[in-house]
Amino acid sequence: MSIEVKNITKSFGKFVALNNVSLEVQTGELVALLGPSGSGKTTLLRIIAGLESLDEGEVLFHGEDATQQSARQRRVGFVFQHYALFRHLSVLENIAFGLRVRPRQTRPSKEEISEKVHELLKLVQLEGLAKRYPSQLSGGQRQRVALARALAVEPKVLLLDEPFGALDARVRQELRRWLRRLHDELHITSVFVTHDQEEALEVSDRIVVMNKGRVEQIGTPEEVYEHPANPFVYNFLGSVNLFHGRVHEGQASLGPLAVNSPEHAQTQNALAIGYVRPHDLDIQRVENGSSFESVVQHIHAVGPVVRVILCSIKQHHLLTLLLIGLNIL
Repeated sequence: MSIEVKNITKSFGKFVALNNVSLEVQTGELVALLGPSGSGKTTLLRIIAGLESLDEGEVLFHGEDATQQSARQRRVGFVFQHYALFRHLSVLENIAFGLRVRPRQTRPSKEEISEKVHELLKLVQLEGLAKRYPSQLSGGQRQRVALARALAVEPKVLLLDEPFGALDARVRQELRRWLRRLHDELHITSVFVTHDQEEALEVSDRIVVMNKGRVEQIGTPEEVYEHPANPFVYNFLGSVNLFHGRVHEGQASLGPLAVNSPEHAQTQNALAIGYVRPHDLDIQRVENGSSFESVVQHIHAVGPVVRVILCSIKQHHLLTLLLIGLNIL
């Protein structure tokens, strides 16, 4: 089931949450909506689900206009950040809820519901916990129950709103790898919201980078990381070092560095910012042709990540470099 949103605009009073947003999700694809708080990603997800109205634009499911359809008519499964489980119902009853409230003519039998629930418990690796209540589960287990409940109604589309945001770091890492494996098994068209860059890079087939209600870039994790469309994407996605300077007639002066910039041969003394990924930098004891002399002011190691603060000797220019797996030569 493919999803297409065309020229979506949505405002809350004077605040424009989405400004002429268009996006296509192919059948069986897992797409991440990535951006800072207030970028419009959750609003877009809720509009796709039919949980939020839109001011302008269209929502199409597999080429058919679903703009005026309710969430039930769209047959979407929605997983919330904070589980939204029924506390007074067992795990089995939570998962079965969507099946039991169907109209009588489409409602499965008790035996069929029981069989379906136990299949899902096995799928989400919660066998043996059917009779427990949400309060007796860990955060990761609750989120898997929420996912099983969304899958029970056999949705055409699975939508997840920061599904791992309420979990601790280790559980979040385990669950996102598990979600990727589950998606590869089910091949259900899925869209999930996250503000975690690492999560988006690890889990998704494509990433939609959003900012201030607009789409900044759409591409594979490799494309948006290695070939960012603009400074916002470069600065937001992953760690980056900034070098402020000027460009004049094809020569960029970025702090103590001089870099050829032939694409700006006609530029006259304009402000410039250089963006450099951590893995593109080395600290060496011996000067080479593309280096500048600095003094190490501070080294702070946190596991495999080392943050180094350098001060340029010639220009007293303070630089902060974030290096992964630092190797001083």
